[in-house]
Amino acid sequence: MRIYRYAISVFLLLLLNAGVAAQSTDIEPKIPPGYAPQRGADEEGLWMEVDDYESAVRLSALLVDDADLNNYVRKAACRVAGDYCADLRIYLIRNPGFNASMTPNGMMQVWTGLLLRVSSEDELAAVLGHELAHYVQLHTLDRLRRIKVSLAAGSLVDFGLIVLAGVPVPVGQMTAVADAMAFSREQEQEADLLGVRFMAAADYDPHASYRVWNMLVEEESKASAKREKPGLFNKTHPDPDKRAETLARYVGEHYGPTPSDSDGRQRHVEMLNRHYMMLMEDQIDTNRFGRTRAILDKHKQIGVNRGLIDFFDGEMYRQRDATGDRERAKQAYARAIERGNPPPMAYRNLGYLYLKEGDAGQAGRNFSEYLLLSPDASDREMIEFYLEEG
Repeated sequence: MRIYRYAISVFLLLLLNAGVAAQSTDIEPKIPPGYAPQRGADEEGLWMEVDDYESAVRLSALLVDDADLNNYVRKAACRVAGDYCADLRIYLIRNPGFNASMTPNGMMQVWTGLLLRVSSEDELAAVLGHELAHYVQLHTLDRLRRIKVSLAAGSLVDFGLIVLAGVPVPVGQMTAVADAMAFSREQEQEADLLGVRFMAAADYDPHASYRVWNMLVEEESKASAKREKPGLFNKTHPDPDKRAETLARYVGEHYGPTPSDSDGRQRHVEMLNRHYMMLMEDQIDTNRFGRTRAILDKHKQIGVNRGLIDFFDGEMYRQRDATGDRERAKQAYARAIERGNPPPMAYRNLGYLYLKEGDAGQAGRNFSEYLLLSPDASDREMIEFYLEEG
């Protein structure tokens, strides 16, 4: 099961899409809603192999089954897709990376890290619209064909396994993988243009198409300041800074001034508030301080619950544990508590920090509050032990 989970994650990554805006407006979808592959063609065989992947995705432990989160993503995707909605099967994958992808058979995957990074439903729609554009232009089919040829592999399952972390891979094959991952310049141009048109036709703000990439530029800047490696998305996609500039120029010329997207932002913030604990826990576990800092700063700007942000400020500093971080973590947990209705773990983790300092009294008061708020806590016996010892 574990090897399938890794294979699925790798496959999702390698099918991601990005691009720069085109300058023409005469590009139309190559396939109609309800499209099916021609019988007997290589396309039908590739669809069958991707169907095997989809079967594995349905069984993956990484699949998010929360109805509210899935409904939020599906509603945005179907609004952008319009008549193509019936052709899509949308899977929300629990992964803190910024990624979304689509396969030739209509399987769309969205990583939870994307939900953390976009600032509004409009920005989510911008990414989904771009993926849909690659699908209706048969770009993903073309990519799968090139992957098969480049690797001379018998199946896409073999391709997924061959690039797993830790598996020895010949340099020649890795070069072929890198080559196969890229869309052509023309394909990227088509996808960006159609993506903007899809979202604009769905009454989403087309200006969100470049705000997404401005956000990535800011995150990469903060990550670079902490000497963190580039994100996986940036390793396989065009420079987001140039992409944002080109899209901003194109959208300004074709769609006029920036409209208000307050409704889309409010819906997104409300979704984040409902699911922040799960989404941010995964990001914290990456131990990438610069990226986490950029995400939390963005959430402060858009109005996410400050108590939740303060709690994860504390989590970030507690896990990093550099000079002065324990005090920063204590202050952040205390701010979360002062704002009212904090996550119960704010008391528990604050108690642990006081315990490390030898302040059993303060630790005990926080542990007691934690158990009061979480009477069925899985670590209750351990906390009670600390209380007895104190």
